[in-house]
Amino acid sequence: MTEENALQRYIRAGQTTISNLLVHHYKQIGLTTAQLVLYLQFKSYQDRGTMNPDVRVIAKNLGTSETQVFNQLHQMMTNKLVKQGMRKLPDGKEDAIYDFTPLLNKLALLEDQTTATVQEKEVQNNRQQVFAKLESEFGRPLSSMELQIVNDWLDKDDYSAAMVELALRQAVMNSALNLQYMERILQSWAHQGLRTKRDIEEHERQFENRREGQSNTRHDSQSRPAGPKIPIYKLGE
Repeated sequence: MTEENALQRYIRAGQTTISNLLVHHYKQIGLTTAQLVLYLQFKSYQDRGTMNPDVRVIAKNLGTSETQVFNQLHQMMTNKLVKQGMRKLPDGKEDAIYDFTPLLNKLALLEDQTTATVQEKEVQNNRQQVFAKLESEFGRPLSSMELQIVNDWLDKDDYSAAMVELALRQAVMNSALNLQYMERILQSWAHQGLRTKRDIEEHERQFENRREGQSNTRHDSQSRPAGPKIPIYKLGE
């Protein structure tokens, strides 16, 4: 019976959940470990509707002094991680609360910046890979004018690195290794709405199948024996 009551109390106390982004990156947004735990204390009460928990209770939970809690909150406000806001109570009075929205906004901004940095690195890596493949097939470094043309394909024309690499493959297969030929291929694909590697490869596969089918049809018509001529008679003659 005692164990059951303890379990009931555990469940009734509720749970406080936080994003793993905060767990993994709280240092990057300027939080100390002590401030993270302090935020969790406030969140545990605010999630249950107590928007302005007693600082004395929080200090007791943390095993520290009220002064230390206020000092930590002041430091967090200085670092723009928390702000004091006002809320209107049912009786019409106003109450000051600690608003941690700036902390969450800073965390979201960090995630956006991290994502943008990763994407930018990927774009640059793809660009360098395109240049390397072109120079490998050309057997020489690209000239400054050629580099500008390829950069314009990627930046102005919005051709992907995969499109350029596929156009290079077509140029090699057709023994027409020059940027002018590649540009005509890229323009043709773009005109047809072909922008992904999958779409382009499927288009080329269908084209080859049609060409092979036409070639086989011509071959069959040319190789089929004429056969003997059969005279036509009218019935009754």
